Amino acid sequence: MSSRIVFIFPGQSRNDRLPGIATGDVPQEFFYGYLALRDAGYDVAIADSRRDPDDALGRLLVRFEIKRNTWVNLGYSYQRVRALSEDLSNAALALSFTDGFSLSLGLYGHRLPRRPVLVGGFHGLADMVDVVRPAFRQTTHRRVKRALDGLDHLFFFGEPDRFAAIERFGIPLGKTSLFRFGIDTDFWCPDDAPDDGVLLSVGSDPKRDFATLLAAPTEMPMQLLTRLPLNVPEGRAVKLLRGSYHGSRITDLVLRDMYRKAAVVAVPLQDVWQPTGYSVTLQAMACGRPVVLSDIKGLWDRDVYRSGENCLLVPPGDARAMGEAIETLRHDPTLRRRIGLAARETAERHFPLARMNRDIVTLISRLNTAPTGRTETLKMAAT
Repeated sequence: MSSRIVFIFPGQSRNDRLPGIATGDVPQEFFYGYLALRDAGYDVAIADSRRDPDDALGRLLVRFEIKRNTWVNLGYSYQRVRALSEDLSNAALALSFTDGFSLSLGLYGHRLPRRPVLVGGFHGLADMVDVVRPAFRQTTHRRVKRALDGLDHLFFFGEPDRFAAIERFGIPLGKTSLFRFGIDTDFWCPDDAPDDGVLLSVGSDPKRDFATLLAAPTEMPMQLLTRLPLNVPEGRAVKLLRGSYHGSRITDLVLRDMYRKAAVVAVPLQDVWQPTGYSVTLQAMACGRPVVLSDIKGLWDRDVYRSGENCLLVPPGDARAMGEAIETLRHDPTLRRRIGLAARETAERHFPLARMNRDIVTLISRLNTAPTGRTETLKMAAT
């Protein structure tokens, strides 16, 4: 019987970035515990949730599914599951790390030749129906509920989203768990160079609230790295970056350099249950930068974030409060340094990779898929 664990990510980027782990050019956090399992001797593999079927009809149907998903604003696909049929059927456990493919597994996993244990990770389940076109929300709720029923286990990246989703969809608590994100603090780390006096904001999640940031009353020059469409007010000192920086592709190393040079990092967010913005926030904090963060209802570790100590929290959608926080930091380099030092300490103490490795150990053990004798080895590696 197979003991393989398949991690399902969108695209081939993680496979392409694996060589960079050995050279220190790539951070480890977005492998979500895969590396720890691999190094502990588990049979693990990475699968691409964007893979197309091999047949012409399947590829045509994928195009239809994409158009349908765009129209409804909900992502799920039978053809993508079918494209991974062999990988999934040869596994003991399949872990999806995106909302759309988690729904797909729940809806269509029963059609696989051999069904593995199906585990769906969710970043914003509680908000999912709210962003669907109004005419489709009732049927979408039923479809999402059916997908969740088709999964063996669900994990969440934020406790508020987890409990809001449990209430909204009637999910048994015991079928869920929290998967706590950790940051590679060896990669994301400060340097001694002075900041350049610029505010940096990064992210392309639709739950970013750049409109509030751009409306904030501040004279601080900004660099915004995003693929989202923006309306920059005339006269604002804003540089938009769409994937290159000084003519170079924005690699992890380039992004780290941008964090290190920033005087302030702003993470403006819509008030959603989704724990959006966690990776950018933690990367910036690990680099010792002061962060201005929207205090959304889905804030993922509320007990850890202390405004005025390791960050500045502002009400979501409040441009004036955002501007006041930015201006406070702009005019007080001592405060910037103090909060930046506390931010680095917070990242090291509360958000290390080890906690994410521990959570993957707990999940694997809970689902009884750990090869004999390896769970304890991995527990030791995760501490």
